[in-house]
Amino acid sequence: MSAAPDAAAAPTGLRASGGDAVALFSVMWALAMVWHMVGNPTQAPPLVQVAIAVAAGLVVWRPRAPLAMAALGVTVAVGAWSEAPVVGNHWVLAGMLGLGTVGAAVAAWLSPRPGTYDRALLPTVRLGLLGFYAFAAFAKLNSSFLDRSVSCAVVYYQESTDSIGAGFLQFGGASWIEWAVIVGTVVIELSVPVALIWGRTRRWAVVGAIAFHAVLAIDQDHTFFDFSSLLTALFVTFLPAAAPAAVAAVGRLADRLRSDGERVPELAHALGAAVPVLAGLVVASRALAPDTVRLVGWWLWQPAVVATIVVLARLVRRDRTAGDGVGFVPRPLVLLLVPALVLFNGLTPYLEIKTGYGWNMYGNLVTVDGESNHLIVRRTLPLTDEQARPVTVLASDDPDVARYVDADLAITWRQFRRFLADHPDAAVTFERDGEVVSVERAGDHPELVDADPPWREKLQLFRVIDQRRPARCTLGFGPAR
Repeated sequence: MSAAPDAAAAPTGLRASGGDAVALFSVMWALAMVWHMVGNPTQAPPLVQVAIAVAAGLVVWRPRAPLAMAALGVTVAVGAWSEAPVVGNHWVLAGMLGLGTVGAAVAAWLSPRPGTYDRALLPTVRLGLLGFYAFAAFAKLNSSFLDRSVSCAVVYYQESTDSIGAGFLQFGGASWIEWAVIVGTVVIELSVPVALIWGRTRRWAVVGAIAFHAVLAIDQDHTFFDFSSLLTALFVTFLPAAAPAAVAAVGRLADRLRSDGERVPELAHALGAAVPVLAGLVVASRALAPDTVRLVGWWLWQPAVVATIVVLARLVRRDRTAGDGVGFVPRPLVLLLVPALVLFNGLTPYLEIKTGYGWNMYGNLVTVDGESNHLIVRRTLPLTDEQARPVTVLASDDPDVARYVDADLAITWRQFRRFLADHPDAAVTFERDGEVVSVERAGDHPELVDADPPWREKLQLFRVIDQRRPARCTLGFGPAR
């Protein structure tokens, strides 16, 4: 699809050309990083948030500049590391793909020929998305997710509808609506990667997938718009032929603005680049309460995603080639290491290397000590014995520790010690291997508070172990710190 003639009048840094797909993705990716900060306003140190915001502004200002995207990639990777181990799956993915943007920038620097950056960047992030999404969908094929009494699909459907005052859509807990939510979730999520790969379904798969995650982000009690914004940016990379039309639309807007003054388009462009920076500075300043920041983000995201869906739907309806030209093999091939890292992370729960942020979110998946509730992976292949002898908390005077009492939630020995290292004054009674141990102060017993080095704490998180069957939908991380 060729760019419209008036696209040349687009603001500086956003003129229609062969790099339109990169420009469109870069802008949406930068904005997604800001959405994450808005949805998680206190997770990262303020200085890191400022760095991400400034880098995001640079990307919006120069969306085809590899160096700007690389800077954003580095800051996001640092941000994900700083937030770990209490970090969302989408932010871990952002950190991994951020490394891909750095690799693509290096490739463009080593071989500064037209198209080098595009061929390096876009296939890398596409493969990363496919690997992430396939594992997330696959994890839901377990007996507990398909049990409507505990399924995360039902839990979050109820939470979402209640949060916006639409509890009537639960139809009093009717089995048919709960089964529809469960089956619909599984079918849609399993279909998305396949439909994105197959050219004939790709363009409408993008629109449908964005709409699906827009619906998920309606939940006001649980922040999902950060997750949805990141996926939206990645989904758009599967519509490279639609990008020139989007950029041409910016050019037409610039022409109208130019009629009010020659520098008006440039000023508008500068203002657009300033928005993510200002948003990041507000978040980093802690001037607003976290709940207020998240609520503002929720209200801003709803019209933004609806507008995105409408625009993309019009583009793909008008242009049947919108999903053409999608490559899945990055050049240079060394960039395949990034999607390989994504795939390896998806395997970690089944290898029991860790069970946190392994693309197994919101899925009721159990992979504990060789056992699994997955319908296909019936047994895990444990490469560690971390979950072999868990701890059951029987009593504690510390409210953070006491929340595990009578909850039928076990904790791995390593996570338990990490937790007590942050609660050294806690009195605790626990059971392990049939032996009951009671201490007045955890900090007086070095074997209970011998914390791991920070790198291991961040890289190897085990979530709480639900001892009930079917396994419940675990809404929190458990003893992450």
